[in-house]
Amino acid sequence: MKHTGKYIYALVYLLVLLGLASCSSKVSITAKTDGGADVEFSTSFGKVLSDTIKSVSSSMGKSKSTNFFSADVMRESMKDSDFSNVKVSTPNENSLDMSGTLPAANKQTHATGTLRAADFVSCGSNVLALKISPKNLKTFAGGLPQSTKNYLDLFMAPVFTGETMSKDDYKMLIASIYGENIAKELDQSAINVTLAPPKGKSIKNAAVPKNGSADSNKATFSIPLLEFLTLTTEKTYSIQW
Repeated sequence: MKHTGKYIYALVYLLVLLGLASCSSKVSITAKTDGGADVEFSTSFGKVLSDTIKSVSSSMGKSKSTNFFSADVMRESMKDSDFSNVKVSTPNENSLDMSGTLPAANKQTHATGTLRAADFVSCGSNVLALKISPKNLKTFAGGLPQSTKNYLDLFMAPVFTGETMSKDDYKMLIASIYGENIAKELDQSAINVTLAPPKGKSIKNAAVPKNGSADSNKATFSIPLLEFLTLTTEKTYSIQW
């Protein structure tokens, strides 16, 4: 059975949080021989971004002291997802660490609208791929609970609104509304990604950005935050073994 807007599909929800977080955002995906994948997330809001969101949240009638991440809420959310072996921790009020095992695509039963985790992370007999596209991200954003949409709306990110905007224009927009400091923090931030083959396998080929690297054990690369928030074309990153 598929669950729609009532449930936040954990994998994609975290990718969105990673996209709105600051310098220390990380995603690690390790393929499994059964077509599944072990996924680890780590994200933390920077000080300027954290203070800005708290200030705006206060103006919306929410407490400034409210933590951005709740381990209990995330664990509860994961119960209505395809993840197993879930571990969640919140080292501080602005940070979240999470890990879990995602089953093969043909065993995934949960979705946000029409989207499943397999639309973003797919694992075949000898390939692991991470795919992000404006269409899927916009569709996902439209199915989020209103409370989550409120945070996305604060940043007016083109990838979620469906608008086309250059990185420089978007940075100028953020600076005009929230100030130069937060625009600078966003400009210096990135999502750091690691893709790894199943245990005992070696990478033979990797399709990663120019800022990436790969050896037999893993491929690593980063997605600049402004590039993610202004994405206009589908991007696929992959490894083969």
